[in-house]
Amino acid sequence: MSTKIELNNVCVDIPIYDASTRSLKDKLFLKPVKNIINLNKNKVGGLLSNTINNTITIRALDGINLEYSDGDRVALLGHNGSGKTTLLRVIAGIYPPTSGSIKTFGRVMPLFNMMEGLSLDSKGVEAIKLRGSLLGLSETEIKEKISDITEFCELGDYINLPIRTYSTGMMVRLMFAITTCITSDILIMDEFIGAGDAAFFEKAQVRLKKFVDQSKILIVATHSVETAREWCNKAVLLDHGKIKISGSTDLVINNFNLQ
Repeated sequence: MSTKIELNNVCVDIPIYDASTRSLKDKLFLKPVKNIINLNKNKVGGLLSNTINNTITIRALDGINLEYSDGDRVALLGHNGSGKTTLLRVIAGIYPPTSGSIKTFGRVMPLFNMMEGLSLDSKGVEAIKLRGSLLGLSETEIKEKISDITEFCELGDYINLPIRTYSTGMMVRLMFAITTCITSDILIMDEFIGAGDAAFFEKAQVRLKKFVDQSKILIVATHSVETAREWCNKAVLLDHGKIKISGSTDLVINNFNLQ
């Protein structure tokens, strides 16, 4: 079966459960149940509404229909609060849709935080094992990749020392090397990962390109039109949880720049 992502009329509502503790002034600001507050002027966030029990609900995604397959490299564009990260988390299976459906065919690998699971007291080699496990690698797969990771991040004997003895650049290089040693069918990223070290940049770019090329579908949320142009052949412009336009990267970027 080929790799695919299918979203059919996906909506995500996020309730705010402490709404009952709001002040009278705040409650009066919110419209009655039948009305929805559209925050277009602020260009941030989804749509707010009251429910019967006075819980405030944010509609983070509203009627999303998308379909991608092998070879698609997709940039999610939009202002802060437009729904980019929520859409990534729905595709990754972290947020279930309130309504609608999503289907993914292929191994999904979300990369939201390269430092996840990092303990400063762990040795470098221990961090490789833990991070590899969090990314879904078996114990055998992790062992096979330790030498490659160690060689790439150029840490030498530091790989057997606690991470608290590393500089920030050394730490980022290690986590970058671990993250990019894995292949997946569907790669999901919230902004592009980087190696964080100027002297290491060219080597890291080569590895990053290989890492991305090995995936069959890439979905990346970004604020950078340069990133979208360089890495993606398709794009989606989100606005208050809705798709404003989708299509070729150039088409969507042109509309994004007009905002």
